[in-house]
Amino acid sequence: MIVAAKSLIGAFLALTVSPAWSEIQAKGSLTVSIAAPAYWCPYACDAAGLRSGFTVDIARAALESEGHKVVYKNLPYDRALVEAKSGRIDAIMPTFKGEAPSFIFPSYAVSLTEYCFYVPEDEPRRYSGLDSIENMRFVATSGYSYGEDMDAYISNNQDERVILIGGDDVSNRLREIVRRGRVDALLDDRLLFESSQNSVGLVNAGCLDERHAGYLALSPEDPGRSNAIAQAFDRGIRTIREDGQLCEILEKYRLGAEVVLDLSGEYCPSNFF
Repeated sequence: MIVAAKSLIGAFLALTVSPAWSEIQAKGSLTVSIAAPAYWCPYACDAAGLRSGFTVDIARAALESEGHKVVYKNLPYDRALVEAKSGRIDAIMPTFKGEAPSFIFPSYAVSLTEYCFYVPEDEPRRYSGLDSIENMRFVATSGYSYGEDMDAYISNNQDERVILIGGDDVSNRLREIVRRGRVDALLDDRLLFESSQNSVGLVNAGCLDERHAGYLALSPEDPGRSNAIAQAFDRGIRTIREDGQLCEILEKYRLGAEVVLDLSGEYCPSNFF
């Protein structure tokens, strides 16, 4: 009996510490809850609309190829971060690793972001490095990471030269602040801005050198579950890349390979920038 008991205890411990635990869990069907702002279209769009956004569609297709279900809803980005960190939802997307350092990330990204300055058509100033904006006041979005150098500049000049805003419909509010003359420029995601119909009267004044990979950022609250989802996502994105489904998703949004990190023209054409 003692030998049998020891055997049972050993077997139990082996299961609880097995590195394959998350892989075993991944084989079961999970319902994965994902949140993103509705105003991030075409990255993430209105959950009640005809299109969820290309990053959401990529995540859904990848996870569904592994037998999982995705439930998508809209939340402001700051709130989505809090909800995911506490475990009330599984994930937010697309998220930069620097914005959520405690989160769990798959190996594969779902987007690649470039940030640019936009100014009124009659504004002659252009961005060519931090020195070029010393006398320029601009507005940007709170909670975002624009790269180490720009983040430091914003932190050192907030309220004096830089205004940060958050909440709903941020991109349109950025544009209205510039149009009303409260600031000289706005700093925004290039794809987000140039895909919008609300860009009349504003022109690209130069872009930051650094580009940022966006990921499915998974809650740190339950590492086992999140790691299982991350592994399933990585397997699934390889599947949809090889079978052409990933390119079909991008084509639906009239996008090409350049909007997803490490997605070469071998799989999809480049047709946006």
